[in-house]
Amino acid sequence: MLNGQSYTPSTKLASLTKFDIGLQGVGITHEQKSSTNVTIDISAGGGGGYDISEGYISYNLKLQKPAFYFLLNPKYYYNQNSRITRGKNTIFNSGNYLGARIKYVSPNDAQLELTRNSILVNIHWGLQRAISSKWTINTHVGVGYAQDIDNNFGTPYPAIDFKFSYIFTKNNNER
Repeated sequence: MLNGQSYTPSTKLASLTKFDIGLQGVGITHEQKSSTNVTIDISAGGGGGYDISEGYISYNLKLQKPAFYFLLNPKYYYNQNSRITRGKNTIFNSGNYLGARIKYVSPNDAQLELTRNSILVNIHWGLQRAISSKWTINTHVGVGYAQDIDNNFGTPYPAIDFKFSYIFTKNNNER
């Protein structure tokens, strides 16, 4: 039961459309179910940009001049059956997952050259949980590599993310 609403536990994932707010900024995500245990997040939004050089990465957020991002994030949910067995909630794809993210980020102020076109790739362990009848929380940790496309600089980085998502729609597998 979640906020007084009952649901039938299911190991089936659902496709979700979400509004996100978190460490990467604000955006829209469509989490597309692609198989029994796999979804793919397709996201776009605005937030901070990256300054990357050899051995160095910084995140620069300028609210008046946001950088724009686009990302793909396949997620393999490995514990759905275990959650059901233990009586845990699986609504809104609640569960633990392994993921791989590729993210493009535009510069946020080309005139000052504080940030540049960047590609960030990472692998991570994460979890997603429903926290109300319309909201989820999602976090992940892992390792990645960031590349400054304009100057061909790159560096490893710790991949950390945290966001809240408002669920607009839930397609198929209503629970």
